[in-house]
Amino acid sequence: MGRPAYIDPTVRLFGDVRLGDDCSLWPYAVVRSERAHVSIGRCTSVQDHAMVHIGWDDPTIIGDYCTIGHRAVIHGCTIEPACLIGIGATIMERCIIGRGSIIAGHSFLPPDSVIPPHSLVMGTPGRVIRGIDKQRANIVDALLYRDNGRAYASGDHRIWGNADMAKLGEEANDILAREAGGWNERGIGEATTE
Repeated sequence: MGRPAYIDPTVRLFGDVRLGDDCSLWPYAVVRSERAHVSIGRCTSVQDHAMVHIGWDDPTIIGDYCTIGHRAVIHGCTIEPACLIGIGATIMERCIIGRGSIIAGHSFLPPDSVIPPHSLVMGTPGRVIRGIDKQRANIVDALLYRDNGRAYASGDHRIWGNADMAKLGEEANDILAREAGGWNERGIGEATTE
């Protein structure tokens, strides 16, 4: 296990759960893996009331710099780096969400859906609406939650009032320059630590 930025006391973790450095798990999130495993990447946030589970033989792998929105259900799928999964979205077994994508709130992706990188997905069932260039913005969002998690861990619940978005943007640029080429070649990996 890495060094998470924050795990709320109400979070429930069961089974083989692999957490990357600076990830954050927010109030009442549940992560279960009775058979396969769950991997949550570096600087990824799993927000309030989200449910992360496995398929029978399908692990759940969430890449680095992702945001899993409130009440989302992530079930036996792969989410590549720098994705944003909207509030109340459901992603089922063996789905693959390509890097830099956004899954809109309340969308439903049935089993075996494959979403190309840099896609905006909406609907039930979810379908690609258009290509997008939100990878940097998604990383900034993940870094904002990393900083929020670190602040929560020290009892500070008001850090966003002082967030330096320009500095986070510069950090996102550095991450893209350093890491994004590897995402193109390798796709998704397990939870990573530095």
